[in-house]
Amino acid sequence: MSETPSSPAPPIEPRALLKTMLAAADRRQLVMVVALMILAALTEGVGIMMLVPMLALVDGDAPALPGRLGEMLSGFAGALSLGSVVLIFLALLAARAVIKHVQTMKALELQHGMVDHIREQLFAGLVSAEWRWLAARRASDHASLLITDIGRIGSGFQQLLTLAATLATVAAYLAAAFLLSWQVALVAMLGGAVILFGFAGHRRHAVQLGRALSGANKALQAEVAEGFDGVRITKMLGSEARQRDRFGAVLRSLRARQVEFAASASHGRTALQLGGGALLAGLVYVGLAVLGLPLAALLPILLVFARLVPMLGTAQQAWHSWLHSAAAMAEGEALRRETEAVAEAPAPREAAPLALVRAVTLRGVGFTYAGREGAALHDIDLILPARTTTAIVGPSGAGKSSLADILMGLLSADVGEIRVDDVVIAGATRQLWRRSVAYVQQQPFLLGGSIRDNLLWAAPGASDDGLRAALEKASAEFVFALPQGLDTLVGDRGQQLSGGERQRIALARALLLSPELLVLDEPTSALDPANEAAIRKAIAGLHGAVTLVIIGHRQVMLDLADQLVRIEDGRIVPQAEAAE
Repeated sequence: MSETPSSPAPPIEPRALLKTMLAAADRRQLVMVVALMILAALTEGVGIMMLVPMLALVDGDAPALPGRLGEMLSGFAGALSLGSVVLIFLALLAARAVIKHVQTMKALELQHGMVDHIREQLFAGLVSAEWRWLAARRASDHASLLITDIGRIGSGFQQLLTLAATLATVAAYLAAAFLLSWQVALVAMLGGAVILFGFAGHRRHAVQLGRALSGANKALQAEVAEGFDGVRITKMLGSEARQRDRFGAVLRSLRARQVEFAASASHGRTALQLGGGALLAGLVYVGLAVLGLPLAALLPILLVFARLVPMLGTAQQAWHSWLHSAAAMAEGEALRRETEAVAEAPAPREAAPLALVRAVTLRGVGFTYAGREGAALHDIDLILPARTTTAIVGPSGAGKSSLADILMGLLSADVGEIRVDDVVIAGATRQLWRRSVAYVQQQPFLLGGSIRDNLLWAAPGASDDGLRAALEKASAEFVFALPQGLDTLVGDRGQQLSGGERQRIALARALLLSPELLVLDEPTSALDPANEAAIRKAIAGLHGAVTLVIIGHRQVMLDLADQLVRIEDGRIVPQAEAAE
């Protein structure tokens, strides 16, 4: 089946995304981080307030701050020496430093936990989804989301925590400023609101940039995956230069999106600095020329707003980054919902695998792939007696693989039914039946580890004697002659082994499952005579011990079959017509 790109994620409201993200975070850690943020903000606010008595002690002739707060701070200054006030101020700074360190580490734990939870949830959804749905999607898009875009989600969550911490500190600063002079604080708040309001269009642009970057990451992931998968053909076609050009174009597109984001962020910082400078100048004028505040009161207020301006920049940047990562979060949430909708019905873990005593029976089975004209299978009636061998033949695209997928419970028939003895294979029983089925595909997949790793993938608890027995049944005795034996590394996708050796390792792995049904898809289609003979010997040795289905064309394999089934255009051709 040809692969198609995943459809773009539907837009999801930022509030819903935030709710989903917080739901994935550990509640206890989240509460602790928020509490530490508030505590750090309080120490910051109190530290700013301590500057007033400190300045008053330095300038003994300075007029008192008006109001009850002025009286309290003046009394505080009169009761303590300058050294005591300085020590209190330094103690607050030290306490805040410790709190911020603990907050940073706890926030990092929270972020990693949230990212891992989302990544595991999406991966679990993908491997639990219906094969029909998975086969119609481009695997590299899912890989890009799980590897790259989820990292952006983590960065976005970190920026949200930064935003929350910044806002908590801003609140503490504003509280201190209001206590010192509510008039100046009010002017500053109104000016800050005007500046932030001017960034509305900038924030919308950040969302668009985030979506564009997600698409660029997917394109790069797909290009890398397809480039490595097809490197042999690329060399044979002499198209290395064209492949490099394609990769370079995709890479340049990704970098262009990243540069656009960096430029957008830089423009925002520049505009905020200009606006903040103008606001600070206005506060100085209001405080001195309009309100006539004493220097001991005005300097802390100016310090507050001098620090608030870059904090506004931090908040703006954090929100910009969050919106930038929101596209990745939206795609992740859309994928989670989609995989949830197409999840297979799970079989109980404690349920015993299905046994095959009499026959596998198909009655009126039909199947159609989404988006294709015409059915892949039409009105299939077929009986596979237990412990017999059935060969399925037919031209390419006739429906042989679809029929095999139905027999294995990998696909669910649109019409008709499949039974194992008296059990209908549908819903949760499909997974149960697959526990009794083994499959060896035309191009066997091997892990990039050792031969032992590949065998234990099927049966983690198998002993060395069990592995040896499976290898002998699969005519794979060559393993025992290798210098490292079972611990021989097979290379990426088994490239250190020949095609026939990979096929026999895959067959041994399948036999370790002690299957009731064993499906072999074109087991010798691309093998030399010696390897073909070894595979034939192994299959012949299984005759009568397991129910076998062989998909292929080679007469040497078909001679092993008890019955021959020919498929053309998705239909079983009667034996008389097949003979003609």
